[in-house]
Amino acid sequence: MTTRIWTSARDVISVRGPEAESYLHSQVSQNVDDMSDGESRLSFLLEPKGNIEGYFRISKFQESQFFLDTDPGFGAQLLTSLERFKLRTQADFELHQWKMVSVLGEWTPADLGSKVMLVTSPWLCEDVVDVLGEDLEVDLPVCAPEEYERLRFECGLPIIGRELQVGGIPNESGFVERAVSFDKGCYRGQELVERISARGGGRHKIYRIRSDEKLLPGQALFLASEEIGKVLTVATTAPYVGFASLSSEDSLVVTDSGSEVSVVSLEFCL
Repeated sequence: MTTRIWTSARDVISVRGPEAESYLHSQVSQNVDDMSDGESRLSFLLEPKGNIEGYFRISKFQESQFFLDTDPGFGAQLLTSLERFKLRTQADFELHQWKMVSVLGEWTPADLGSKVMLVTSPWLCEDVVDVLGEDLEVDLPVCAPEEYERLRFECGLPIIGRELQVGGIPNESGFVERAVSFDKGCYRGQELVERISARGGGRHKIYRIRSDEKLLPGQALFLASEEIGKVLTVATTAPYVGFASLSSEDSLVVTDSGSEVSVVSLEFCL
């Protein structure tokens, strides 16, 4: 595969201070207190009752310094929610509008400067690296929008505001095991997540889908004549890959016309 790049906007919250680690660990769904310098993890920030307020990647830059990056337009709400219980905590929060260059393929980074971070991509593809910074350039060919979107469907993750929604249930995201720690102490919204997980998960989950026949966003999907979910987002050309919200874990569902649609967990590539 020819190495290409995709550039996108990214809301980034910097968190600095002697109590940054302990405060974040007490608030977010992911373990923070055992992160190594340079490590990145997915996480949710939840309302006290358990619904999603934020979805982001947390990266530990160095001792007492973290960066939380999320999709553009959702940083301000994430920041407000993070600071809600801060009180006299010795941690400073600041919101930035940065760029993210995703490098798709083999790449040996040159000296990009001190204000640029290389962070681990949460995508399942082996050769994807994300570069974060306020002003950065990577001199590589640009990926076409349709090609990037198809790759996101095949090995990437849902986006908040598109497939995921603020106010949704984390257990229905399809990747709660990657963004939630079930062995840490208390954090905001833990009770709902634990209760739903103990009952087998949410009523619906997000899955990858693939079909040789055309699919459309919002299209109903069926199992044994029973409607069990719908297409969320999908490629506009064949093969039609995308994301769907389904109440069944079966590997094959159908459209109302009987066309077969294969279903794969977000833990696997299509």
